[in-house]
Amino acid sequence: MTNIITYLEKILDKLADLLLPKENLVKDLEQLGPSELYTKLSPANNLDLEEDPTLPMKALFSYRQPLCKQAIWEIKFRGNKKLIHDFSLLLYGFIIDELEDLRSFHNFQNIILVPIPSSKSRQRERGFNQCILLAEELIKIDREHQANNFTLVKDILIKNEETAHQSRTKHRRQRFENLKGCFLINKKYQNLENLSFIIIDDVITTGATMGEAIKTLKKSDAKKILGMALAH
Repeated sequence: MTNIITYLEKILDKLADLLLPKENLVKDLEQLGPSELYTKLSPANNLDLEEDPTLPMKALFSYRQPLCKQAIWEIKFRGNKKLIHDFSLLLYGFIIDELEDLRSFHNFQNIILVPIPSSKSRQRERGFNQCILLAEELIKIDREHQANNFTLVKDILIKNEETAHQSRTKHRRQRFENLKGCFLINKKYQNLENLSFIIIDDVITTGATMGEAIKTLKKSDAKKILGMALAH
C-alpha cells in the first residue's frame, strides 16, 4: 500500500510540474543537493532581533540572499518536497551540533519538536503547514540515523484565531503588538517543566513570532527551550 501511495505522489508531482512549470532557479536549487546548498548559501551569523535578543533563537542561513529567499518561498508556499528534505538534512546537522553543548551544560533531555502553528484558514488555503513538514522530515532523518534524539508533538502550541492577520497591518510595531498572545498551549498537555523543546520555524525575521512561541511555553513552566529556523 505504501509503494502505491509513493507512486501516486510521484505522478501528482509530475502533473504539478507540467501544469505549474518551475522556474529555472528552482530547478537549479533542487539539483544542488544539501552539500552544495551549504556552500552556496550565506550563514546567518548574528540574529539582529527587534524582539528580546536574550531569547534563545538560532538560524542556519541568511534570508537576505536571493537564493535563500527563493528556496524558502518554495518551501513555504509550494511545500517543495526536495527542498524540504535537503534543508531539513542541513538543519538536522545544525541541531545535533547544538545539542552536544545543551545536553552537557543545560541538561537538555526529553526533547520535543514543536512546529510553529498556522491558523486554520491559512492551513486550508495552502493545504499544509511548512513547519510541520520540516519537523516531520527531521524526525524521519533522525530515525534513518538509528537515533531517537527527539519526538514530534504537532499540537502543543495552538494559533489563537482571534489575533489580527499580519498582512492587514501596515506598521512594524503594530505587527509586534498583534503577535502578543497569538499562541495558546493545548490544554491536554500538562507538566512541561521536565521536558526540553526545540521550536521549528522556516524564517525568523524580527523574532516576534518565535519570541511569542518561547514565551507561551515558558508561561506553562517549560524552562529548556530553543528556537531553530532555516533562515534569518
